[in-house]
Amino acid sequence: MSSIAVGEADLYYEGRGDGLPILLIPPSGATASTWGALADELAGVGRVIAYDRRGYSRSGGGPVRSVAIHTRDAAALLDALGAARAVVVGTSAGATIALDLAVRRPDLVRAVVSHEAPWRALLHPDPSGLAMLARMQWLALRGHYDQATEVLLRYVYAYRDGGSAWDTFPDEWRQVARENGRSVVADLRSTLRSYPSRSALARLARPVVCTYGARSPGYMRTVTRALADAIPTATVRQIDGAAHAVPFDAPGIFARVIADAAASSEIARKV
Repeated sequence: MSSIAVGEADLYYEGRGDGLPILLIPPSGATASTWGALADELAGVGRVIAYDRRGYSRSGGGPVRSVAIHTRDAAALLDALGAARAVVVGTSAGATIALDLAVRRPDLVRAVVSHEAPWRALLHPDPSGLAMLARMQWLALRGHYDQATEVLLRYVYAYRDGGSAWDTFPDEWRQVARENGRSVVADLRSTLRSYPSRSALARLARPVVCTYGARSPGYMRTVTRALADAIPTATVRQIDGAAHAVPFDAPGIFARVIADAAASSEIARKV
């Protein structure tokens, strides 16, 4: 557990394991400490690096309204730790940053595993989702960022067969999300767009695995497949037993997908 100074932020990170670097980029409302069993599973695969993004908890700094800033931070962290050619893993907003890192700094990336990135999600609107966004924005405009965060995350972590992972998360995970409400709202506003651009994604040369949960609402499958169609090197994997909160729902299965991506990229590099 340590930190690296990047501008006005001190990026807090945690490391475990040895070998192939695996960078975990957290989603909105999450930190280095909310990956659950996934980080331990991956420590048997390589050198796991998890961190608090700028604007969150131990890294400090104000809310970030640009994906590019988060991308530069991720690059600075890998550079500082001598962890180039990493398998970069992100979920939700973290997946958007992972993809952007592969676009902007391919020298640092071996492969990407992107779970349910919200790429162009507003092109596939769900009526209940639009109502949730209106409610969340109403709360945020009145300064109730903790309540806005709860409305958003209960919705995005919902299962298609009922209920939400949000309501079964450990209490400390939910508290971390509420305490970082301003950054959660900023994340939503910066990632719920066509970013990276279709033309940027078309230039990606690194292997990308786009995953979605078998228990996720149908629109997430549509969004994930649309993203994969925009990336020439992409494959799609369904994660059984999981929805949006894949590290919580199915850490073992997701760890195997990441390990497979690492192994496949290593074989491809040697060919």
